[in-house]
Amino acid sequence: MYTRLRRFVLGASLFYLTVWVPLAFVVYVPAWYHASCHWNPRCEVLGERRVVRAVEELTRFFRHQDELGTGWSAKERLHLAEVRGIYDTLAFGAVLALIGLIAGFERRAAARAALINVAVVAAVLGVLPVFRPFWMDVFHPLLFDNELWRTNRFDITWYITPVVYFRWTVALLVAATATLNLLVWLGLRRRRVDHPSP
Repeated sequence: MYTRLRRFVLGASLFYLTVWVPLAFVVYVPAWYHASCHWNPRCEVLGERRVVRAVEELTRFFRHQDELGTGWSAKERLHLAEVRGIYDTLAFGAVLALIGLIAGFERRAAARAALINVAVVAAVLGVLPVFRPFWMDVFHPLLFDNELWRTNRFDITWYITPVVYFRWTVALLVAATATLNLLVWLGLRRRRVDHPSP
């Protein structure tokens, strides 16, 4: 029973961390926001200068380095504060997951968990064909008990983070998470080949 629990904690911790690392990149670093603007024509409407300033303000806000500027609506400020709280909770979860990974680490179990994680995260791709109704009618109502997340043309987030941004972000997170788990599996497998058990 203890062994099964330890392996479950190990697998869940590895999964959590390999999702959180690319998510942290997306949330706290401006690069993905800017890259996604190449596929998001709304960014052109807002203009490059305003996009750069908005993205910088948003990422600094999520990193607790600054507050949002005056261009953000009151509704956006409230919603983004809620979102930042969620990201803060996820960051704390990442610390716990790291502890769980270290405490329960066992090479073979970790390699097996990495392969399972690839299959699990790949299943998320099934939501992409129906992403808009999922995002609007399932995800947000489950996560928030208000409608502050709904945007309009007066909101900066309407331009820099429309639904298509989140669709591409989910695809990126799936690809990055699968890649990280495959790298873990390959690294542990190679180590086993190089250093076989006696």
